[in-house]
Amino acid sequence: MSPANSPHPLARPQRWGQLTLVENDPGRFDPAFWIDYFTRIKAEGVCLSAGGVVAYYPTRVPLHHRSAWLADGDPFGELVRGCRAAGMAVLARTDPHAFHADVRDAFPDWAAHDAAGRPRAHWASPEMTVACPLGPYGFEFMTAVHAEIASRYDVDGVFI
Repeated sequence: MSPANSPHPLARPQRWGQLTLVENDPGRFDPAFWIDYFTRIKAEGVCLSAGGVVAYYPTRVPLHHRSAWLADGDPFGELVRGCRAAGMAVLARTDPHAFHADVRDAFPDWAAHDAAGRPRAHWASPEMTVACPLGPYGFEFMTAVHAEIASRYDVDGVFI
């Protein structure tokens, strides 16, 4: 039984690392550096950016925005495989708080709306729209993203 599945709380991962990526990290950052770093700090578990606002793997979910810098790579998968090989528990981090214009145009009801009924523009990235977490985006779209991640990668869970 792996430590992540142990029934005893002290046998479960207690030293965690988290790597939060931004959209242009694929192709610019060195996954091997981070795997080595997590190993050197003796991380027993890691929380790794996977998807949501931006997919850091080659997603097949329609309208799930792939990083424009992803090319043919799979940085999330590379990180998962390396951390697993080093014996770490892995959580896939997803960020469901916003989406891009193509999603807003296809599904305007997925947006959070202001008092006047207009979709809420993102406060830091006005080209994006803030998602309504209690509607189809949160319950259907993100569920499809989570199911894809869980079916394709050896993760212990999803952190949202």
